[in-house]
Order: sequence, then structure tokens, then C-alpha cells
Amino acid sequence: MAFCLVLAGPASAEGERYDRLEVPVPVPLVEENPSRDLEAEVIVAAFTRANKSLDRPTASKYAHHVLEAALEFGVDPFMIASIIIRESTVRQNARSRYALGLMQVNWKAHRKGLTKAFREINTADDLLKPRNNVLAGTYIFSWYLNSCGGDVDRALSRYLGRTGGKYVTKVQLCVQDMKKELEKYRKKYGTLPLCSTLSKAYAIE
Repeated sequence: MAFCLVLAGPASAEGERYDRLEVPVPVPLVEENPSRDLEAEVIVAAFTRANKSLDRPTASKYAHHVLEAALEFGVDPFMIASIIIRESTVRQNARSRYALGLMQVNWKAHRKGLTKAFREINTADDLLKPRNNVLAGTYIFSWYLNSCGGDVDRALSRYLGRTGGKYVTKVQLCVQDMKKELEKYRKKYGTLPLCSTLSKAYAIE
């Protein structure tokens, strides 16, 4: 499904006030998009490289959560995937002092906005669920990106919670690596349906 992102008006300084960023209304897509399948394969490959214990079916589920969230909130899916790799090494139950899950969302800082924005998120345990976590993290990052006027480096620093040159550089490099990988996939597989290309190559059931 495709979604539009609507800003209800200028929000306050930090993430807990993005509750004025409205959750998009879904608009169904009519056509399949082979390019999104290729993007999913690139993300799966990146996830399984980053976390050697992650099995391919689980990585595929995470990749599709990323594509869903990226489409919903108008963010580059490779950026979201790269944040996941950097934040949690693609570990669903990753926890730090304040942050939870794949995208290491700060529950204490963002609880109010998230519980208003998402009916499915009411507790920290809800936030640990992979789909909820990816949607929430992407929602927050999209707010930062909008409030920073599209400046990705600044938005990444806001997401980190401090100025983090190394963090920003590593995330951006990961994005570039995935984009290069996508071009290789496109040259190899073109735009044919993946059931006749990648599914054979990877023996997907």
C-alpha cells in the first residue's frame, strides 16, 4: 500500500512532540513493483551479513516491515535498514538503558507520541514487536527528517540523540553499499518477476 505523509503544522523541538505528525491514510497500490522485491533482497542480504545468527525467513520479514514503513512515511528503505543494522545489529530484542528493539526506539522519550500515533503500541512490550518497532522508528526518523528540512545527516544525529559524526558516516556508507548492491541485482535480474529469477537463485519456498 502507498501512503501520504501529512504535517499538521510546526511541531516542537524534540521527538516527544511529533504527535502532531499525522499517521497517513492508506491508499492501495494497484500494480506490483518488481523493484521493491529487489530492494527486499538487498536488505535481506545486508541483514544476514550484519547478524550471522539471523535466518533468511526472519530477515525477509524484517525487510518487508522496512519496505512497508519506508513507503508509509516517505523514507528511503535503505536508510531505515542501515539504521537497524547500526542500532541493534538486527536483533529484535536488543535493549539498552532506554532504547528497545530493532531500531532502538527510546520508549521513555517517545511513549506519548507513539501511543497516540499507533493503536498497536501501548506498552514497551508492544514496541519490541518487529513490525511495531520498525514503524515507530521510521515514524520518528521521518519527523526528524522533515523538521531538519530534508537534511539526512542532521536527522540521523537527532535520531541518535547527539551529534555523532561516526554514526552518521557509517549509516550513510551502509546506505551507499546497499544502493550499489541494488544496481548489481538490477543488471543481473532486470525487471523480471522474482518468481523466475531470485526465487530460483535463493531457493525461496
